[in-house]
Amino acid sequence: MTGGKTVVELRVHGVSGTPPEVMLNCPTEFLDQVSGDSDAAFFRRATWIDDAISPPSADGWRRRMEAYSWGGLTSRRASRALWLLFLPFSLINLAHWMLPPARHRRPATVVVALLRLLALSFTLTLLLAMAVAVLDIALWQCASVDYCRSGWLPLEWLGGLPPGGRLAVGALPLAAVIVALWLLGRQEAGQAMPYDGPDCDAEFTAACPPPAAVVSVGERSPLAHTTFWNHDDSVARMRACHVTAWAAALAALVLAAPVADGDPSRARDVSAVLLGVNLGVLAMAVAATAWNRATGRGGDGIGGRLHAVLMRLRWVALILLALSLAWLGLGSDVPAHRLPDFLPGLRGSIYALLAVQVVLLAGVFVGCALSMRGGDRSAPAPGYGMTLRGFTAAFVALLGWLIGGGVSVGVGLSTALALGTVRISTADAAEAMVKRTATLANAAENFAEKVHAVTMRAPLIVPPPYVWASVATLLVLLAAVVAVVRAWRAATGTPPQTPVEAAAPRRVLEAVRRARAAASLTDAGPALIAGLVTLAFVILVVMAVLFFPDLHRFTGARYLSGGVSFIAMFVPIALVVGLAVLVVQASRNRQIRRAVAILWDVITFWPRATHPLTPPSYGGRTVWDLRTRMAALVHQPEPTRVVLVAHSQGTVIAAATLMQCTRDDERYPLLTFGAPLRRLYARNFPAYFGAMAMGELRRQLASPEPRWINLWALTDPIGSWVFDPGPVFVQGPSSPDLSVALTTVDCRILDVGQRDPEHGDFAVDPDGAVCGHSGFWDRVEYRLAVAVLQSVVVDEAVDAGAVAPPVNQAM
Repeated sequence: MTGGKTVVELRVHGVSGTPPEVMLNCPTEFLDQVSGDSDAAFFRRATWIDDAISPPSADGWRRRMEAYSWGGLTSRRASRALWLLFLPFSLINLAHWMLPPARHRRPATVVVALLRLLALSFTLTLLLAMAVAVLDIALWQCASVDYCRSGWLPLEWLGGLPPGGRLAVGALPLAAVIVALWLLGRQEAGQAMPYDGPDCDAEFTAACPPPAAVVSVGERSPLAHTTFWNHDDSVARMRACHVTAWAAALAALVLAAPVADGDPSRARDVSAVLLGVNLGVLAMAVAATAWNRATGRGGDGIGGRLHAVLMRLRWVALILLALSLAWLGLGSDVPAHRLPDFLPGLRGSIYALLAVQVVLLAGVFVGCALSMRGGDRSAPAPGYGMTLRGFTAAFVALLGWLIGGGVSVGVGLSTALALGTVRISTADAAEAMVKRTATLANAAENFAEKVHAVTMRAPLIVPPPYVWASVATLLVLLAAVVAVVRAWRAATGTPPQTPVEAAAPRRVLEAVRRARAAASLTDAGPALIAGLVTLAFVILVVMAVLFFPDLHRFTGARYLSGGVSFIAMFVPIALVVGLAVLVVQASRNRQIRRAVAILWDVITFWPRATHPLTPPSYGGRTVWDLRTRMAALVHQPEPTRVVLVAHSQGTVIAAATLMQCTRDDERYPLLTFGAPLRRLYARNFPAYFGAMAMGELRRQLASPEPRWINLWALTDPIGSWVFDPGPVFVQGPSSPDLSVALTTVDCRILDVGQRDPEHGDFAVDPDGAVCGHSGFWDRVEYRLAVAVLQSVVVDEAVDAGAVAPPVNQAM
C-alpha cells in the first residue's frame, strides 16, 4: 500500500488457470507479485499505474484490483500430464467425496472401506495390464517365437535367455513403475499449513487429523472444520499398502510359471515357498487397506508401532520382489513351454480380480442404499436433490472401473498388434502356426507363396475378456452417439421471461434459445453417463456368462475373432494412442496442460482419501492462501477492506474458505458468478456442499448484514442459481437498484446485455454476446454488484478509477 484508504477487489479465477495478466487486463511486465510463489500467487498492477489513475487520499476511498492466480498448482509441472494415464485412480478417489450423508453409519463405514479396496484393485488392474503386455505377450509369447522376435533387438536378446531369466528381466520395468508412482504420489500441491488450534484433541502432539470419512445426516460440513486439509497419516499408510500389494503381486505373477510348469524338485519347492510368502504379504496389504483405523481418513488412527509396521511392510515386499526375481533368473527351473501358450497364472489372476471387483462394486451400491434407508430421498430444498438419488459415488466408481479396463484392453491389444496378430484362443493360434509351417513346406518352388509365408506374423493370444471389453466399448460408443443426438434434439431452451428479452430480434432469441438448450444438457449428463456405464456393465456380464466356461481354449466363441470384434478392437487401441499423444503434448506445452487442468481443477480439489497414487490436491493450499491473504489485507496499517470476487471453480474455493472464516474480523463480502455451487457441487457432493452447508454459509454471510450476491444466466452450462431462481435484474426507468439482490443472494442477468441502460436505451443489444459461462466479467451488472458490495463495507463513495474487466479469455 502507498497510503490512503483502499477497497481491494480480490479476484479468484475458475478452471484452466487463467493468467494474472488476463484477469487484470494488464501486460505482464506491469504486474507486481505481492504474495505467493510460482505455483499460486497474488498479483496487482504496478503501484504507479493505480496511483496515477486514482491517487491515494486520506479523505476518500479508492478501489484496487488484486488477482489470485492458482492455476500453476494444476498445470505448471509437466508431470501433471502423466496423471492422465491414471484417470481411474482419480475417479475412485472422487467417488469417496460423492458419498451421500449417512443415516446409518455402519453401512456407510463399510462403503468407505469397500471404495479403498476397489482403489487397491485398480492399482492391481494396472499391474495386470502391464503384465499382459510385457510379460505375457512380448516376453512369454513373442520372444519364444523366432519369426516374432526377429527385428526387435531387445526381444532378440531376451529370446536367447531361459524363460526364468526372461521373466525376471521383464519384471524390472514393472517394478520401476510402482517406484515412480510412489514418488509421484508423495508430491503435494503446496500443502496447507497444519492447524493446531483449540479444537484439536490434546492427545495429538502434531497437527490434528482431518475429520472422519463418514458424514452423517444433519452434521456440519467437514469443510467448515479448520482441520479438513490437514496432513493425514492414513494416506501414507495407504500408499505403503499399494506399493506393497504391487510388489507382492508382481513377484507372485512371475513365480507362478516355475510352480505351475516346473518339474517336482527342490527348486520348485523354493519357488512355491516364495510364492506363498508373497501372497501372504499381499493379503496383509489387502487387510490393512480394508481396516478403517489403519487407512481410513481421519478417525482414531493407529498407534505408532503399527504405523511403523505398515510403513516397513513395503520395504519387505520390495526386498521379497528382488529376491524372487534373483531366484527366478538364477536358481529356478522354468521349462520351455510348448507353443502357443500364455503365461501361467496370469489369466486366472485376471478372472479372479474381475470377480472381486464386481463383488466390491455391488457392495458399494448395496452399502449406499443401506446407509440412506429409512429417510426421505426427496430434495431437502428445491434444486438440491442428490444426483442419481444418492448413488453418484457408486456410478463414478463403476465408471472408473470401466475406463481402467478399457485402457488395459487398449494396452494389451496395441502390444499384440504391434508384435503380431491377435488371437483369443490357443486353438486359433495353433492353427495359424500350423498353417504357416505348411505354407513354407509347400512353397519350395513358389517364390511368391514363400514370401507370403515368411511375412506371416506370429499369432499372439490375448485374454478373452479383452475382446468382450472391445465389443462392449463399441456398442456403448454407438449408444452414446445416439443418446447425445436424441438429448440434443429434445433439449429446448426456456422462452423469454421478461418483456425486454421477448422484444429482442429474432436472431438474438434464436441464439439465446440454442445456448439455453445446450446449457440444459448439463443436468441430463449424470443420468446419461449412468445409463451408459450400466449398459457397458450389463454387456460385459452377459458376455462373461456366455463365454466364461471355456477359459483356456475359448473355442465356444471363436466367431468373436472376426467381424465385429476386429472393428471393435481398434476402439480401445485408439483410446490408448490418443491418450498417449495427449500426455506427450501436454508435457511439452503449458497451454495444453492448462486445457487438461480443467479436469484436474474439479477432481483434485479434494484430498487423497481412497487412492493414494493420485494427483496432489490443491484445495488446502488455495483455501489457506485466500484466508491468510485477506486477513493480511484487512490488518494493514492503512484502512483496507476486501471484496471477494470469484468465478466458476473459484466460487468453490471461496465458499470453502469462507466456511472457515468465523472470526469477527473475517466478514468479507462475496460476489460469485458462473457458480457451480448448487448445480454441480451441492447435488454431487451433498455431504460437503449440500443444502445444509449452503444455508449455513448464507446465514454466515448475512450477519450482521447481507453481503453475498450471485450472478447467473440461463445460458451458463456450468453455473446456476444457489437459492432462488426467480429474481431477474433488468434495468429500466423505474427498476430497483441491484442492492435488492443482497436479500435473495441470487440475481439472474439477461443472456444478452442491454444496449445502453446508463443513457436510457434499455433494449437488448442485437450485437451483444451471449453470456454463457465466461461473459460476466464485462457486463455492467458485474460492476454494479461490486459497487453494492463495496457499500456494505464502506459507507462513503469509492473512486473506482479505470478498473478494466479481464480480457475475454478469462475463465
